[in-house]
Amino acid sequence: MAGRDLASSRAEAFARRLCALPEGAMRAGSAARQLSRMSAAEGVSLLAALISSGAQEWGTPAVAAIGQALRDPASAIDYEWRAAAYAEARERALPHVASLFLAPGPLRAYQEPRDKADPLVARLTLGHKKSFARLRRDPDLLARLAAEGDPSVLRELLQNPLVTETVAARIAARRPVRPEALRALHEDPRFRNRQAVRRALVRNPYVETEIALHILPTLPAGLVEEIAGDGTLHPVVREAARVLLAKRER
Repeated sequence: MAGRDLASSRAEAFARRLCALPEGAMRAGSAARQLSRMSAAEGVSLLAALISSGAQEWGTPAVAAIGQALRDPASAIDYEWRAAAYAEARERALPHVASLFLAPGPLRAYQEPRDKADPLVARLTLGHKKSFARLRRDPDLLARLAAEGDPSVLRELLQNPLVTETVAARIAARRPVRPEALRALHEDPRFRNRQAVRRALVRNPYVETEIALHILPTLPAGLVEEIAGDGTLHPVVREAARVLLAKRER
């Protein structure tokens, strides 16, 4: 019990240091540097404690930052560390940690719809779309730009004050949708830690499975249980949810 309490205390201290930094690249960079200075065994212990903490206020942004760091091939966490940590997690029977290092493709492959282009949006240049997405106050136009799902336009759209958490969650729930658009939404500093957005992303079969696995530990137990039994989701995500539930119940 004392060992578990110590691990939890260290995980909380790590998370709170990260949360003192601005959301985004700075926080993810700090997470990467701190992890890279640990041995793989130490890093796996920290990740296990963070995940076991459940959806704590301080745990959610920390796990999100670690996920961003792990997805960035240029981060301080190099391939050798990732491989060693994955092997360590497997050896210690911690599949909920090992799953953070997996990157299978989305359950559903996106195919460009035929003959369904919005005639108004189709006439706009990419530059105009990005400018309108960021600056316009026309809800109908913004909805049309969001529906098109161009990742570069969506990044601009998410900067628009008219786009609220509710709107972002609707975008995250769209089907079909480009996986790159869902990644852009997940990486947006304003919305990535909003539960409605995370919930919609992890339950979208078009999301990259890597992202779903990184979101999963930040969700409350009830939602994790729903995901474990959702046959529309990737088998890897469902299995990770079942393992996570079992770990939290111990």
